[in-house]
Amino acid sequence: MTNKAWRVTIEDIEYMANAVCEIFDESVVESSFLMYDATCPDDLCPSHYEAVYSDLLLKYSDR
Repeated sequence: MTNKAWRVTIEDIEYMANAVCEIFDESVVESSFLMYDATCPDDLCPSHYEAVYSDLLLKYSDR
């Protein structure tokens, strides 16, 4: 994965995390990261980016 693709993915995760946090409690967002032993997007292993983003997107869609 190129650095540009990595940054876009991190930005997407941060954007979705902020959107979910506006609707739900911060603990809902934290739960998406904790499944992968992370506390923020920067702590994630690149192989988990898609899964965390998908989880956040699902939570956002369920509002």
